[in-house]
Amino acid sequence: MSNDAQALAGVRVLEATNYIAGPVAGRILSDLGAEVVKLELPPNGDYCRGPMPKPSSRMRFSPMHAYYNRGKGSVCIDFKRPDGAALVRQLIKHFDVFLENLTPGLLGKYGLGYEDLKPINPRLIMCSVSGFGQTGPMARLPATDAIAQSISGVTSLTGNPDGMPVFSGIYMADGNAGVNAFGAISAALYYREKSGRGQYIDLCLAECIFNLHDNTLCEYLAGDKAGDAPKPFGSHRNGPTPHGYYKTEDGYFIMVVLDHYWDLFVKVSGMTELKDDPRFANLRLRSENRYVLAEKVQAWVTKNFRRRDDAIKFIRDAGLIAAPVLTVPEAVNHPQINSRNVLQPVEVPGAGLMMLARTPYHMTETPTRIGQRVAMLGEDNRAVLSRDLGFSEADIRELAAKGIVSEDPALADRI
Repeated sequence: MSNDAQALAGVRVLEATNYIAGPVAGRILSDLGAEVVKLELPPNGDYCRGPMPKPSSRMRFSPMHAYYNRGKGSVCIDFKRPDGAALVRQLIKHFDVFLENLTPGLLGKYGLGYEDLKPINPRLIMCSVSGFGQTGPMARLPATDAIAQSISGVTSLTGNPDGMPVFSGIYMADGNAGVNAFGAISAALYYREKSGRGQYIDLCLAECIFNLHDNTLCEYLAGDKAGDAPKPFGSHRNGPTPHGYYKTEDGYFIMVVLDHYWDLFVKVSGMTELKDDPRFANLRLRSENRYVLAEKVQAWVTKNFRRRDDAIKFIRDAGLIAAPVLTVPEAVNHPQINSRNVLQPVEVPGAGLMMLARTPYHMTETPTRIGQRVAMLGEDNRAVLSRDLGFSEADIRELAAKGIVSEDPALADRI
């Protein structure tokens, strides 16, 4: 297999999405070689094109849009109009996957639901990503990443035990739903290879983030204290401990002492008094008294280390686990990130080259890579409609005159 081979080469994806969750799934599919074409509504396309600040007035859309939609094409069709919906139904014959994260029920209003499209293309895999799914009492309610995290119970575990819940720092529900959508689509493609049949995938943010719960949920479900809600553990995690964040003069680091390393930590730290303290006699007691223990460990750190790197080196040299708490700039420029080519330069209209993150799959036979462009709104109207439907330039101009297809005004003078 050549170095240019990609795992999903030949797969065609039509993506009717906004913001993050759906675009993440499409981004992964694109990085693995699928042809992904955004289906966007006029006049502005994906909502993500506009809201975030642009680094320059020449940039045609937000950096956020470039981050989530690089490598994809764009057709801009008003599918809320009968002629536009009919155009999409014609196009769907030529695609393997239809990925969408619009309001549940919206596409069905225009004859673009799965039951409408299945007779047209029985091999079609349609994946709908929404806040709460296509069924249930909350199906039609609007949702965001933070709403999904709140409903899932994850937010109640984030923050300090005595404080207000806090945001996770990234769009964790959106991103996780996008990865799950990619996995479900890949599984459906494999099934189709065996059966010849497409299928519908109903996937939602709230369930995807709920599925990330770990031992906290397990302990609650297995416990005999009905209604005893798990609490956030703040800066020092329950279970094996010390397992938390510590401060030096130049920054924070995290240290993890797994249970079978407790005796080693006591020895190398020189805090032999911990061994005889009944509050720390076993894992359960250390977990219950972790904040008391954390104060003692912080005092040891403050006494012995001024620089974060010195503390980390000492801990690692002793055979224990530690790492710095990096800022975003530090993470971007870290040798580990750079050694694995996590970031790849991509040409962004109006902004030149922009470093963007590749899908993190290091595959020996089918490497991932970002398609070398970020499409402007409607940039591929001509290419897709002429190739797939045999439309002439005159046909496309007529559709544009009627407002059924649109494109970024900056494309108006192209040949």
